[in-house]
Amino acid sequence: MSRYYPVPNVFFRRQLGSYLLDKQKAQALLAAHNIPLSVLTTDSYTDSKKLASLANTVWRATDDESTGGTVKRLPFGFFKMLCRACGDCENLQAIIHRSCDFFRIISDEFTFSLEIKGEEAVFMMCHQPQNGLELPENNDYFIMCLVIVLTRWFAWMIDEAIELERVEFQFSAFALIEDFENIYHSAVKFNQKSNCIVFSKELLSKKVVTPQSKLPSLLIDAPHCFLRHYRQVNSTAEQVRKILEKHEAFTQLKLIDISRQLNISTATLTRKLKGENTSFMEIKDRTRKHKAMSLLRTFELSITEISYVLGFSESSAFTRAFKKWTGDTPVEYRKSC
Repeated sequence: MSRYYPVPNVFFRRQLGSYLLDKQKAQALLAAHNIPLSVLTTDSYTDSKKLASLANTVWRATDDESTGGTVKRLPFGFFKMLCRACGDCENLQAIIHRSCDFFRIISDEFTFSLEIKGEEAVFMMCHQPQNGLELPENNDYFIMCLVIVLTRWFAWMIDEAIELERVEFQFSAFALIEDFENIYHSAVKFNQKSNCIVFSKELLSKKVVTPQSKLPSLLIDAPHCFLRHYRQVNSTAEQVRKILEKHEAFTQLKLIDISRQLNISTATLTRKLKGENTSFMEIKDRTRKHKAMSLLRTFELSITEISYVLGFSESSAFTRAFKKWTGDTPVEYRKSC
């Protein structure tokens, strides 16, 4: 159901946190987990299974599941309590609301919220220390891991992979953007006004189907067990998305163009996408939405010009489509940026 994946070595350095202050301790810890010392000096990749094992040890040793990413530490076992607190939730929306309350009760640093905008559900994770305190140095890594853990946990609860529309972070990328996209299986934007994950609002009504009897076995390895992928998420759809995003005139690409690049027939491509509960037109429409949001943030083109670039016959048609996607008009979205 789940699998590990290669992650940048910088993630291991971030996970070590305060251990990096003592070179000998850091090296001893890596050796104990059979992790090559090269993670300290190179920008290569190492199996996330080893990152999960290292994370578990560091969290236990420091009694902090935030790895120094919060002002008030999150004691080891914090995530297990979150899982138990959501044990009686009936659907994904209830789980998210309960999670928002849980973080608020634990510390006034957190202000999480869920908003519905058009076809999108936006789960916002605001982390701002009180009394003028600055965010800890490792906060960006903590937020990155928090998004991984929460989305994998949500998927486990509803027994269905969470297909993210996009992920947005307030901080700058500390690895290649492609590395983040491979982890979340979606577009990832940095230096945004908030930390959030965006997905179809239809997922909110998904029922919790994983029985409570399975929770104890899950909690034995929580939360580091979620540093592996929950199923293979839209492998073919991901390939199609990347082809479309890299092509300047993607609106002109047809199904046959994509199938040729993937060296399969159009019938096979259609069947594969259907098996992943999507279609070429759905992926193309989602790509058009992401491109629209990106262009609106740059301020280089007028809204009329953007509508033409995206293949709309007139700007009014673009406005209607964008309003349906996000709940805002292009003008409103551009002002918010």
